[in-house]
Amino acid sequence: MTATAMTRNIAVAAAVGSLFVAGLYMLRSPAVTVAPSSVSMAVNPSTVSLTASQTQSFSAIVANNANTGVTWSLNPAVGTLSAAGLYTAPPLVARVQAVTVTATSATDATRSAQSTILLTLPVPATFFGLSVLDFSHLSPSMSFGTTRSWDAGPGLDWSDANPSQGVYKFSPLDQFIAFNQARGAEGIYTFGRTPRWASSQPYNLDSPYGPGECAPPSNMSYWDAYVTAIVTHAAGRIKYWELWNEPNEAAYCGDMPTMVTMAQHAHQIIKRIDPAALILAPSTDKISGPPWLASFLSTGGAGSVDVIAFHGYWSSQAEDIVTVVANFRAVAAAHGLSGLPMWDTESSWAYTSTMSLPPASEQVAYIAKSYLLHWSLGVDRFSWYAYDANSPWGTLYTSPTGETATALSYRETYKWMIGATLTAPCSNAANKVWICPLSRTGGYSAEAVWISNSSAKFAVPKQYTQYLDLAGATHPIANGVVTIGDQPILLQTGPLP
Repeated sequence: MTATAMTRNIAVAAAVGSLFVAGLYMLRSPAVTVAPSSVSMAVNPSTVSLTASQTQSFSAIVANNANTGVTWSLNPAVGTLSAAGLYTAPPLVARVQAVTVTATSATDATRSAQSTILLTLPVPATFFGLSVLDFSHLSPSMSFGTTRSWDAGPGLDWSDANPSQGVYKFSPLDQFIAFNQARGAEGIYTFGRTPRWASSQPYNLDSPYGPGECAPPSNMSYWDAYVTAIVTHAAGRIKYWELWNEPNEAAYCGDMPTMVTMAQHAHQIIKRIDPAALILAPSTDKISGPPWLASFLSTGGAGSVDVIAFHGYWSSQAEDIVTVVANFRAVAAAHGLSGLPMWDTESSWAYTSTMSLPPASEQVAYIAKSYLLHWSLGVDRFSWYAYDANSPWGTLYTSPTGETATALSYRETYKWMIGATLTAPCSNAANKVWICPLSRTGGYSAEAVWISNSSAKFAVPKQYTQYLDLAGATHPIANGVVTIGDQPILLQTGPLP
């Protein structure tokens, strides 16, 4: 190993270690020795990549102890472990599941050992979410595995779908579902926008959508009836139900106890009609998002959600998502929900009256960095907002000119990531270089690398012979050095499989 390579590896290891301390990723040794020092347990293999439908057996051997007479335990209690020490994982729900296996001798309680199995899931298409406001604009070649009903055309929200008591118009929802099913995409339905006839504040004109639409219903039976009607209508076609859109902002003008009651009622109704459905927490954003979520969870909302949903808007710097995820993850952990999946159901670069829109080149970089970092941070789904939004909200398409360079960046990032396994979390070395290592079956390996808001010469490990840029061009690597910048490039051992 050259001095340069050694320095680079040490820097990466140090960065990975910092992520471990923050609790964002778990590293493990295949064997951990405990007192007495002669007793240890090796789990082989210690890291396995699975598809969503596979199971895997692992051999677990305790040194100096026969497997018979040993008590096995799992933390968390997933999968099964036989007396012979074979661990069978269930089909994966989340993309990463770290399982600590403990073996304790029946004859000597001090003779025990632990090791950890890490089950990893290659990046699935469902991770790539995309909000589309008008599906007639959508390019047939634009791929995504998850989409969201919010703003996705007229007729989908409560105020439109339930124009008067007992009257429901679900044909727009049926069109939304059919269109996305034909593309192989799963839909998230987001509740919000109370009809004026049902609103507890029908003359509130501060609602951003329509009079009274930010308020909870005047009678909880109106909410119950709508949830019952739409879930009954869409059960089996819509699996994911998001309880409200950005209730910490102007989209909700009710109080917290009422929101918690609505969540509890929705949970009971949805699970009764479709036990396989998953319920997403109300999705909050910006600096007030985590405190609002903490209040919701602590006042009775925790038992009503299967997924911690949030919106990752923060700044014009994609790297700030590290802070955003850490803030929401801390709230979930404080309420005993650290095991729930985390989904960013709406985000792109932030833009306000005091924050300028990123230049076009930084927008191209932002989308690639966002998807790479979300996956590295343990976010299981990330839905970009939006394909055809009016500027400044993450626009990939405009009606006068068609798709932008950012749309091409999205496509290339999708190719880089789908089916690949992130072999370690993205690391930010002391020299400000970000490195995200990826692998695929058949011996393929790659690294997505960039340096934030700068450029630098980068010493490329010898196994990489070419790199891809976000415009889709392939470049040979000459003399083991490339110039990197704010836009990620993908170093490769060979062409994408």
